[in-house]
Amino acid sequence: VLHCAFLPLAVTLLLAYHFWRVRKDGGLAAVDHDAMRSEPYVDVEQVPTKTYSLLGIAEGSSVHVRTTGPEPEDGVAVPHLVRRLLVVILATFLVVGILATAYPAPLEAAANPEVTPNPAKAPWYFLWLQELVTDTTIHFGDFALNGALIGGMIVPGILVLLLAAWPWLDKSPPEAVGAWFAPSRRRQIAVFTLIVLGIVVLTVIGTSMRGPYWEFYWPWDLRPQTPLEL
Repeated sequence: VLHCAFLPLAVTLLLAYHFWRVRKDGGLAAVDHDAMRSEPYVDVEQVPTKTYSLLGIAEGSSVHVRTTGPEPEDGVAVPHLVRRLLVVILATFLVVGILATAYPAPLEAAANPEVTPNPAKAPWYFLWLQELVTDTTIHFGDFALNGALIGGMIVPGILVLLLAAWPWLDKSPPEAVGAWFAPSRRRQIAVFTLIVLGIVVLTVIGTSMRGPYWEFYWPWDLRPQTPLEL
């Protein structure tokens, strides 16, 4: 009930408040990259009714508030934006439909509390965490470093805090806004890419290379049959 009712409701309310703040503040604070390159920068006086910050809660300026002052007609009109959103939505449904046809996920047999799957795996989007917990469980004789604490709480917590703090730590120049692979953001792009690749590798290992009793098996290795399979 919490996962299917309360959390979606909370997300919906937060999204509604976020979009309301965007409309109340008159749109995004950073302008289009092409417009920023074509005209000299001018400092824009902050409007008291705007927030320039996280959800209107934090004080001060946390986003780019320097702009070139383009006219409203330089923006994206609502019909064009809606058309783009519809194209993205339809394309998403098309891709998901094709994937569902090519990789079916039928319902399995009813759960039997007396016979649990071996190995018991988390959903694919959590498999990297499960694999990380295994990889950070280290034994030193009789002492064991708890992977559930390191890989299940500390490392993901650091990643979440890093993502939340990054906009405030980002010192990129205005020229990097909206630019693909800006030279001034090379280090940030490299760190983000390494994190994504690490998550992908852990997901692949947890999906294809973990067999009975969560032991590691190469794809060509023979795996022992479990009681559930027999």
